[in-house]
Amino acid sequence: MKNTQTMREQVIEVSTEVFRVVQQQAPGYITWGEEKPGPTQKILVAEDVYTEFIDRAIAHRQTLDQVICEACNTRSRDHDSSV
Repeated sequence: MKNTQTMREQVIEVSTEVFRVVQQQAPGYITWGEEKPGPTQKILVAEDVYTEFIDRAIAHRQTLDQVICEACNTRSRDHDSSV
């Protein structure tokens, strides 16, 4: 019997501006479809990432947009320093 875990994913609704930042800075971390007209977009994230984003937003009294932007900026800096 194989021990396989199914990766669950959750949908987060973010502003179109944050959606574009994620597309540029962290394309491997988030799954998305085509950008739709409107002020918000939906992104699909792994359940553990979703939980981390929610926990950070609550702990730091931030919006999900703010948390996701910070995560993208941190990932971008970490990537730049390793190159």
